[in-house]
Amino acid sequence: MFKTFFFSEIKYTLRQPLVYVFLFIFALMEFFPMVSDAVQIGGAIGNFHRNSPFTLTKHVTVLCLLSLVMVITFFNNAALRDFNNGFDEILFSTPLYKSGYFFGRFFGALLVSTLPLLGVFVGMLTGTYMNTIFGWMDNSLFGSFNFEMFLNNYLLFILPNMFLAGAIIYALANVWRSTAISFLGGLLIISMYLISTTLTSDIHTESIAGLLDVFGINTYNIETKYFTTLEKNTISPSFSGLLLQNRLIWFSFGVMVLLWSYFTFSFKRQNKKDKKAKQEDFKREIIFTSPKLNPSFTANTSWIQFKSFFHISFLSIIKSTTFIILFLFCTIILIVDLIGGFENLGVRSYPVTYKVIDSIEGKTKLFLVVISIFFSGELIWKDRDAKINEVIDATAYTSFIALAAKFLSLLFTVVVFNLFFIGIGIAYQLLEGYTRVELDVYLLDFFYSNLPLFIVFSAITILVQVLSNNKYAGYFIAILILFVFESILQILDVQSNMLNMINGPFLQYSDMDGFGPGLKATLWYNLYWILLAFICLLVAGALWDRGVKSLFLRRLKAASKEVPKSYRSLVIITIVTWLGVAGFVYYNTQILNPYHSNSTNEQLAAEYEKKYEKHRNVISPKITEAKYYIDIFPSKRSVHAKAVIELTNTSSKPIDSLHLYGNKGWHSNVEIPNATIAYTDENYLYHIYELTPPLQPGQKIVMKLDNKYITKGFENNRGNTKIVHNGTFLKNRDILPVIGYNDEMELTDKNTRRKYGLTPKQGMPKLTKEVGEPHMRNYGLKGESDFINIETVISTSPDQIAVAPGSLINQWKEQNRNYFHYKIDTPSLNFYSFLSAEYKIAKRQWKGVDIEIYYDEKHHVNIEMMLDAVQRSLEYYTKNFGPYHHKQARIIEFPRYAKFAEAYPGTMPYSEAFGFIMNLENETDNNVIDWVVAHEMAHQWWAHQVIGADMQGAKMLSESFAEYSSLMTQKSIVNNPMKMRKFLQYNHDGYLRGRTGKREKEFPLYKTENQGYVHYGKGSIVLFALQDYIGEERVNTAMRNFLDEYKYTGPPYPSSHDFLRHLAPQVPDSLRHLIKDWFKEITLHDNRLKKANYERLDNGKYSITLEIESSKIKSDGLGNETKTAVNDWIDIGFFMDKEEEQLYQQRRLKFNTKETTITIQLDSLPVKAAIDPRRLLIDKVYEDNIKYIALKKE
Repeated sequence: MFKTFFFSEIKYTLRQPLVYVFLFIFALMEFFPMVSDAVQIGGAIGNFHRNSPFTLTKHVTVLCLLSLVMVITFFNNAALRDFNNGFDEILFSTPLYKSGYFFGRFFGALLVSTLPLLGVFVGMLTGTYMNTIFGWMDNSLFGSFNFEMFLNNYLLFILPNMFLAGAIIYALANVWRSTAISFLGGLLIISMYLISTTLTSDIHTESIAGLLDVFGINTYNIETKYFTTLEKNTISPSFSGLLLQNRLIWFSFGVMVLLWSYFTFSFKRQNKKDKKAKQEDFKREIIFTSPKLNPSFTANTSWIQFKSFFHISFLSIIKSTTFIILFLFCTIILIVDLIGGFENLGVRSYPVTYKVIDSIEGKTKLFLVVISIFFSGELIWKDRDAKINEVIDATAYTSFIALAAKFLSLLFTVVVFNLFFIGIGIAYQLLEGYTRVELDVYLLDFFYSNLPLFIVFSAITILVQVLSNNKYAGYFIAILILFVFESILQILDVQSNMLNMINGPFLQYSDMDGFGPGLKATLWYNLYWILLAFICLLVAGALWDRGVKSLFLRRLKAASKEVPKSYRSLVIITIVTWLGVAGFVYYNTQILNPYHSNSTNEQLAAEYEKKYEKHRNVISPKITEAKYYIDIFPSKRSVHAKAVIELTNTSSKPIDSLHLYGNKGWHSNVEIPNATIAYTDENYLYHIYELTPPLQPGQKIVMKLDNKYITKGFENNRGNTKIVHNGTFLKNRDILPVIGYNDEMELTDKNTRRKYGLTPKQGMPKLTKEVGEPHMRNYGLKGESDFINIETVISTSPDQIAVAPGSLINQWKEQNRNYFHYKIDTPSLNFYSFLSAEYKIAKRQWKGVDIEIYYDEKHHVNIEMMLDAVQRSLEYYTKNFGPYHHKQARIIEFPRYAKFAEAYPGTMPYSEAFGFIMNLENETDNNVIDWVVAHEMAHQWWAHQVIGADMQGAKMLSESFAEYSSLMTQKSIVNNPMKMRKFLQYNHDGYLRGRTGKREKEFPLYKTENQGYVHYGKGSIVLFALQDYIGEERVNTAMRNFLDEYKYTGPPYPSSHDFLRHLAPQVPDSLRHLIKDWFKEITLHDNRLKKANYERLDNGKYSITLEIESSKIKSDGLGNETKTAVNDWIDIGFFMDKEEEQLYQQRRLKFNTKETTITIQLDSLPVKAAIDPRRLLIDKVYEDNIKYIALKKE
């Protein structure tokens, strides 16, 4: 019996085109990423092979999630086909075995459901093979195949995922006998994935996230988070670790669901409602009264009909089981996200309104789109499914009235849905003790961002349902529009939001700047799309099929005859209005504010390099002094900036020309005495001025600039976020042209460069001990200037404060504007900023230094903490490194359009989304404010007093030093080694994750280039561990001596060799190998605590025996790793608590063999033992360093 139903299910399904359609779609979805960068699945492939095991697994897991529509179709059909066809009563009257029927249908559907996903394998194989023939991508991007990666993906992901999803959907379909409920099974899986993704936001909840992910997508990402490029290219997913646990848990759950479904399955029809209705009908006495007819069809009639249709449609949505379950799913996901989200380095931020809005939108938008798709079909087909359409369609009502009522009922449902979640968001804020509730922001964001999207999408899905005249075809087309249309636009490189209804101009609310520069564009695009939606509804109303189903051409012919003139006029007026709005939007976004597509920008960058790279080494004068006269007009979002720039020929040769690269969007006028324009290229903003006579060595010249930025209309996207109504943030590079060839315009990705016939971009100049040409310029400014004098007069609106580098010399009011005069206290780097906003100022003085926080009045909570953090940094750094050379230390808030903090001379702008909203009421949390403030303050020494030469290793001298200084500041505050481990684990994670996704070869720390994971993550770990091994004073002395030698000196600039020269005398001979291991090579550790046992001694003490395995790993930077013998001092320690907060009896021991057994006597019995308990060494798998101590077995 099983065999019969098993094969009949397979044969039936294989006769359906859907299997082959999905097989073809999945094959194409895998084929295109193989041969083009324009199509991506789950993000860019990265620097590993396009056909690597990692790429295949990543794509398989994502496509398993997308295959849910297919899975629902197959298993729902297997469960309900006999019932839907009315064949169940005939079939079930025959002698059937329940198990044969039930499991035969299920496993037949299971086998068939895995077949389309084999298209992923077909697409990868085909793409790889065809690329070797046509050469679409460089062959170096492809590796060899191994059968294991296909087999393991099938056994670990495709088969178990289809089994689990099938078991859930099959069970739901058998219990409820409803296709809608079956779809909810798919949403349950998506919900678990979203909850799991939320939990991956912090390293402490990653393991839980990996276990909760039903399809194992996040599980695999967690398991491979530290994989090198070589490992990603060669290692297939394996039956081990967290991934195996996840698979066993969810496979077991699937088995339980399937068995539960089997035992509750019955061949009998269960329709209690019908039975109850029949019983009531028998009891009810029927009294017929002849109605009095008085037909009247007025506007009031139409209104009554509209209300009736609306009422019935709205109630049918909110009372449906589908909606209720969707609603519950969405509520649970949102609550989980609110409770578990908003984390940064293990610390939660306050639930400010925009954070809650982001959470609501991120977790509910998908469900609202599902509601739009599903219920658009349900409402259109409701009467037909109930077999009453011919009766209702024969009544006297206008089609558009009924359609509009259904549409508005759907829209009203979305509004109610969102209002409820806004209520949850507000309740969460209040429960968290956050009382600045901004209901207006919630509502405006919904009406600006979400409501227009659902208006448009609902109208289009209704039109699709009407035109297709088939509910399921309509669903399929709507899903294609949602998921495929945007991908098609990307492939075609079309970026106009006039064609992309899903992604309009990016609208982001800021506490400082409101809805910002993208609001105007958003409103116009909303009007454009809503008018188009109204046109769709009008067309749908005219073509709606009433009565018996008819062909499209017949409906079109009937509409041309039956649609009244008033209706046609409305359609024409709407179309004309839409065309007018479209013309206005087109004028603003394509003519007034033209833009380039991504491929065009790539092409322009490639052409720029080919055309002007010959000028890379042209000798240019250096900026030696800068004076600015800047007028900021916040209400107009405009800036008028004048600059007087002193240029000096610091070379030994005459300079006969000056090359300038202009600023896009600025109208510039340049005046240079005795100079004429010899060449200009407005396409690339490249200008060459001929100097007559040539500028002689040591000679100076003054360049005057008059630049204007004028905001015109609105752009395709949100526009310039640097010049805004409240929170303008300009860098000097935004105003000044680049002197010489601008290498920042060059393409960096080696694959993209290869596409345009360019050789791989050269990295930083090689590190050398001998003073050469790269030593003559620092890495930050590339020879454009050294340390210079800066003076600024800046004005802004009367309600704002403008800030520029240096001390405030004077301020005054003139012509209803605020003026400020600033002058730098000491020559500084030509790297600074200008800001303007409605600031409050908090001040404090420390030894002649004005500590100032410029902040938005809404963000006052952490201001005292920031003042303390600046003061603590000044205290530690002046004590250990030397004096602070500015008269002020300012932190200045700017809008959250960017999320970073940056150090300029005496001034440090911070995003409002960073320290200003961190919740540090729990004192046990990492003090992120102290950490970040200390890092940026450290740059006042490491970068602004001493800066490295333009060569490898330069960023170690700034970023690694700043991060180390920050950690040492924290160490002096917390005085708790386990607290410091919490800080360090994020640096470990950042480094180990960073090296897995690197685009180029990893360099040792002393040769680091632009690899943040090295100079931030690894650099801080190495320096912090070094001070623990040789002493804080020794490391600080080396850094202070290095600083003293090169402080505020111009060329030749120092290199990492110069620091190591100062460090070497501070390192004892017994630890001298650490310089080689940690700075000059890429060294990892592999320490494991295999056993930890104890026995109680007669003297009352405890003998602890540890079996330890330890080795070192050397990496070549390309992912090739070699284990080497260990000969190192490593800590062992014990914890008195399972939370690992009480470190007890730490000892540093010499390990020189792979296997080591240690026995230690302790007065008290610890809970856990550990090797490297404070995590000073870089170990990819730190979890096996720690074990519970167990009683020794006899």
